[in-house]
Amino acid sequence: MAMLDRIKKGQLEGFKEFVQSMEITGPQTRQQIFTSGVLEDPIYMDWVMKNLKTFDDFVSLPSEEIEKVLLSQDQIISMFAKIVHGYPEDKLLAIENVLPRLMSRFKDELSYLKEVTPAEKDSAKFYLVKTTRKLQHEEKIHGFLWKLPPPDVLFNRQFRDGHNTIIFENGITAAEGTYLKGKRFGPWVHNYDTGKMLAEGDYSDGLKSGFWTFYYGSGAIKAKGKYKSDLKHGRWEEWDRSGGRLEVDYSEGVKV
Repeated sequence: MAMLDRIKKGQLEGFKEFVQSMEITGPQTRQQIFTSGVLEDPIYMDWVMKNLKTFDDFVSLPSEEIEKVLLSQDQIISMFAKIVHGYPEDKLLAIENVLPRLMSRFKDELSYLKEVTPAEKDSAKFYLVKTTRKLQHEEKIHGFLWKLPPPDVLFNRQFRDGHNTIIFENGITAAEGTYLKGKRFGPWVHNYDTGKMLAEGDYSDGLKSGFWTFYYGSGAIKAKGKYKSDLKHGRWEEWDRSGGRLEVDYSEGVKV
């Protein structure tokens, strides 16, 4: 069963749980999930991305709501201190302006910190967003409001056999190709919501099959290689954003 098929069984609650799981997932894994999901259902994933919240969204909340989050649990202020540890003076000053009543406690926490790893910072950011979501659910704050998709997006849509075009809300073509007996078949093209190509390749009986190419939003090639029954198989070429190239062998979707 495809990833989104399982999630859609939870309908609206499944959608919310999926968004929140994406919020506490590292950027590399999140990108992999996004790519897999947007090939399955670009409209569903477009709504997921509209709802994703990050630490930047947290610090953009009104100061009184930020204070509510930081005071909701004893360890939260220490986590906040880990995140901003090493910030330049101008950024720390901006935080002081937003949280004047908490600055003495905040500075005490900062004074105890000697070194904070990137993993510790990420973990603290995820926890802050998760806590903010919890307070939102309890209606104690109002800054992380949901942008809920229409009901038809929450369910698997049925497509007629023949050529089909899936359109983003902004009018850009999200995906285009053929359905045969209710499943994708033959060549398909998938796009970002900017109109830039995301991926192109063939389907057989609804599964990715044969040669595929993936692209960054800039248009540069990200990866290319073969699929077998929806899993990467054999030698793949992959590029990082700076153009560095790597050859990777896959067997049934797993690097070997």
